[in-house]
Amino acid sequence: MSASSAAIEVIGPHDSLDVERRSAVLALAAEVESADGVAALSEGFELALDRPGRQVLALDPATAVGESVIAYAGVADDGSAELFVGPGSRRQGLGRRVWASAKTLGAQRVWAHGDLDSAQGFAATEGLERVRELHLMTRPLTQDDTAEPVLPQGFSSRTFDPAADGPAWVDLNATAFAHHPEQGQITLADLRSRIELPWFDPAGFFLVEDDSHPDLGPIAFHWTKIEPGAGPQDSGEVYVVGVHPAYQGRGLARPLTRLGIAHLARHGLGRVDLYVDGDNTAALATYRKEGFTIASTDVVYAVPAARMGS
Repeated sequence: MSASSAAIEVIGPHDSLDVERRSAVLALAAEVESADGVAALSEGFELALDRPGRQVLALDPATAVGESVIAYAGVADDGSAELFVGPGSRRQGLGRRVWASAKTLGAQRVWAHGDLDSAQGFAATEGLERVRELHLMTRPLTQDDTAEPVLPQGFSSRTFDPAADGPAWVDLNATAFAHHPEQGQITLADLRSRIELPWFDPAGFFLVEDDSHPDLGPIAFHWTKIEPGAGPQDSGEVYVVGVHPAYQGRGLARPLTRLGIAHLARHGLGRVDLYVDGDNTAALATYRKEGFTIASTDVVYAVPAARMGS
């Protein structure tokens, strides 16, 4: 069957994928990642597969249900989307059909992981504008990175307590990332869903407190990520680093960064990765001083402002 004649299934915000369809979407995402060399689904969109939400599936009716998903789009509440088409179903207009359906669900922006040539071509055909860049930065880990960093005087660090620190961290994260389209929207339920993931380790989740104001709770944090079984040939991740706006400019950025890097280095990992927005000049400067370089870039393409809502 030609992909151009695939059936399009639109799922509303209050409906969920059944187990079989969810498995089919994940299998297709893995196939796309293997073919393209970049992830098809980000962590946030993958976790959303377990919940009701706006989604579009392209189905091949000639195959069994579990094998029939040949393209997919998920649409977040903020209008951002992730869309991918199976390697064997491309260049037949299927991506455009799925995107058209995604727009009926409120999609206004779409992620292009790795900003591949095919994604650039799709954006040009659809008249989409490049509106955001998210850089993957990386550098090798060395023995020197295992040294314990020294925080500015008056500050101390401890590790995250999943039983007690959740609400305080959610409040701090929302304040530190008030203008961030994804990170600042994380809820306590989102945090708990991440705590349940196989890679979560509170020993790699550091909170910084102001010793003179312990009643404030954490005022900065560095959360790291190590995939199970990672070793010397693998990377660990600076998952997210945040500082309360009232404590920015107090000399915390570099030692806070090094706090998590030291944890990753002590695990014997070969490299450290992190993601940073292209317009976050302060963070980019900090990471470059720490030896990070840009390895790849994800891009968000958007419907032009004049056509939003049309």
